[in-house]
Amino acid sequence: MTEHVPLSLRRKIVIALDSQLLLSKTPAESDGEADMQGRFQAFKTVAWAKANIVRAHEDHVFLVTCVESSGPGIVDGPTLAMMWSSMVGDVDVRRDLRVEAGGALRRLAEALSGVGVSATAEVLNGAPAEAVPRFVHDHRGELLVVQAPARTAVASALWYSWADHCAHSAACPTVVVKESDLSDNVAVALDPPLATATADQS
Repeated sequence: MTEHVPLSLRRKIVIALDSQLLLSKTPAESDGEADMQGRFQAFKTVAWAKANIVRAHEDHVFLVTCVESSGPGIVDGPTLAMMWSSMVGDVDVRRDLRVEAGGALRRLAEALSGVGVSATAEVLNGAPAEAVPRFVHDHRGELLVVQAPARTAVASALWYSWADHCAHSAACPTVVVKESDLSDNVAVALDPPLATATADQS
C-alpha cells in the first residue's frame, strides 16, 4: 500500500498547454479531425511528462492553459467565424472558451488521476508568456513543462514564442518538450489497459 503524501510535501509540477490545442476551431467543427489531432497532441505532452518526469503518489501536477480576452470593441477571428456560421446555419455563437478549455484540461487531469498522479486543472487569464510564470511563482512550482510549438528553422529564428519566454522567466527549472519527442506510443503512459491489450494481440 502506497503511503499518502500530503499536497504540501509533494513536488509541484506545472504543465502548460497551448489553448489552441484544446479548443475546437469552430463550433461546427468541434468533432473535426484537426481538433482531435490538437487534443491528442496535448494528451501526448501530458503522457510524455508522466512517462519521463512525474512520479505517481509523490508529485502534484497543475495542468494549466491560458485564454486571452479581447479588448473592448474588438472582435477576434474565431468570434467572427462563429457569427457568420450562425447566420448561414444552426450554430450557437454563445461559446465560452474558458469552459471549453477547462473541460479538456479536466479530462487530462482525470487521465493522470487514473494512473495514480494527483492533478488539478486551471484556466488562466491573459497571455501565457505572463500568466504561466506568475502561476508558477504563486503556486511555488518546482518544475515547469511546456511544449515547443512546431515551426520551421526560419520561423524559429524570427519568432520568440510564449514557451521560449516561459523557459527564460519562470522561477523554476523548465522542460521544453519538442514535437519530435512525442511519438504516438508515449500515449500508453496514461492508458495502461490499452498498452496491455496491444501487447496481448502481438
